[in-house]
Parts: sequence; C-alpha cells; structure tokens
Amino acid sequence: MPEEYNTNTDFAGVLSPGTNNSLFLKITDFDGEPKNVYDISISVVDAIDDVEISGIPEKIQSGYYVFEWDMPEDLAAGVYEVTWSYTDENGDDFTSVQELVVSDDGDNSSIYTGMINDLRVALEFHLRPAMNIPVYQEQSKPSINNRMYYFSFPRWNQTAGVRVYRNQELINSGFEINYFKGNVTFDSPLTDFDIINVDYNFRWFDDAQLIRFLQNALDLMNFHPPASRFTLNSVPMRYVAGVLYGAARDALRELMMSLMFQEPQQVFGGSEKATGLFSNFETLKQNYEKDFTAMLEAKKFGPYVGLTKAIVTPEYTLPGGRSRYFRYLFSGSNL
Repeated sequence: MPEEYNTNTDFAGVLSPGTNNSLFLKITDFDGEPKNVYDISISVVDAIDDVEISGIPEKIQSGYYVFEWDMPEDLAAGVYEVTWSYTDENGDDFTSVQELVVSDDGDNSSIYTGMINDLRVALEFHLRPAMNIPVYQEQSKPSINNRMYYFSFPRWNQTAGVRVYRNQELINSGFEINYFKGNVTFDSPLTDFDIINVDYNFRWFDDAQLIRFLQNALDLMNFHPPASRFTLNSVPMRYVAGVLYGAARDALRELMMSLMFQEPQQVFGGSEKATGLFSNFETLKQNYEKDFTAMLEAKKFGPYVGLTKAIVTPEYTLPGGRSRYFRYLFSGSNL
C-alpha cells in the first residue's frame, strides 16, 4: 500500500500573461517531515486539456520543489490545472493537483505571484514545524443533524493521509473532507452514538498572516535611516534576510501568545509542556530579534544613491542679505 503523503498544493493565484511566476510544491509525511521524491514532473493544461507547458521542477530544499513559468504574452485567459507527478522511495506513483487562473486583469501584486510569493515561501522555511503540525485522534464536535463534524483547527494540509475513524475503526468512504475549514461531512446522517475521530496535519498560520508579518518587518526596515519606500515586490536582495528575520520574530510572538490559551496548549501536549515551549520560543525569538536589529542598525551604512539631496540657501535670503543684494545690483560696488 502506498505511503500516505501530505501535499500542500492549494490555489496558485490569478496570474497575468507575459509575467514570470514560480509554482511551488511542498511534500511532507504525515508528521510534517520533508520527503524527497523522484522522477518529478509538472504539466499545465487549459480547460480543454491542451498542454500549455510541461517540464522538470527544480529541487530547492528537501521536500520543496519549484517550477519557473515564463508565461507568454498571448496566453489565453481561463482556468488552468497544474499537475505534479512524482514517485516515492518505495516506487509508488503520486499526483498532486492545483489550480490557477490566467486573466488580463491578473493581480501581479498578489501573495501568489512574483517576489511576494517567494518571500512567503521563504518565511515558511523558517516556520516549517509550525506549518506542518500533526494532530492525532482528535474527537469531533457534531452538527445538529449528525452529518458535519467539526475540529479545532482549519487549514488542513491537503493529503491522502488524513485518517477518519468511526467508533475507533478506520473508514475510507462515505464522507467528504473540507481541508480549508477543517471539517468532515458524511453522505448520510450518523447516529447520536457514533464518535468520529480524525488524524490531520495543519498549518498554524494562514497566508494572510505570513504576508502581514513580512509587511511589518519591511515597514520597520523602511523606517530606519536612510528612509526608504520599498514594497514587498521591490525589496532589494540585501534586505531580504532582515525582512525574513523580522517576520519570523512576529510569527513567534503570535505563537507564544496563542500558548496562553487552553485549546492551543493541547496541540503541544498540555499546559506544562506549553510552558516549557514558551521559554524555548522566547529564546528563538530573541535570536531572530538580535539578527533583525543588527541589520536595521547596519542599514545606515548602505548606499544612499537616490536618497540624498542638497538644500542650498541663497545669500540674499539670509537676514540683511536682500538689501546687500540690491545695493550690489544698482551701485555696481562690491558687497
């Protein structure tokens, strides 16, 4: 039986023809550990299954793969399906599918395109354990009609490895999983005596939070002298590390605050373990903060090209200067 993998291949964004975009695939096992695969390929097809492009993605880190797509100017608008195909170490074949939209009015500043997307994925490298948290045997909260069952955390990483148990017996059919909201809906109502448990793997932060952390760090970078007006799409490479360190610091702050509450504590083994983790997170946050502060302080030693200007005050605007100026004009004498 093929090993179950957690493949995070969500919506890839609304893209515009004539732009260059990076498509990412992250593969982990159920416990969140990155998994390397083999014979990986990618194909992009349009609504009528005509292949637009295919190729071999590049491995950028264990479990992380990227494919650069230089979209032609005349690419037709519409919905495209991206299929990643690969083989695991046991020789079993897998496919993962994601969807993207091509539009002439595509938002090239969205969090799924260009530099913003690259920064978001890079930040996930720093927060990888928090983006792949396994939960085992969580008991559900049923709806009134006993068809939909709810769980504590949304943003489940899409995977065939999500396991659903009915009265402690593993079941494989008769239900639908909503990975985004984190719930399970059965085809027909269950009884009041049925107990549903699920194993799932989820992301602590959503994409909007990651972008907010990145923007906060960049705002601080822009504030420090020499003042700048960089955006996430235009941040120079020399500032990228600082933006990532500052964003990771804010992410850890949010995670530490969450550990003050009962439900998040249970994910990390209860209140006692959460207390120990809080101390560890504080140390890690301080490390990021130290590096971020050092880069902020070093910014003033960077290039000032285009950021400096001279302010010249004419002599005749100084106190008494205007009268001397006119005497010089009309008398022909020296001032």
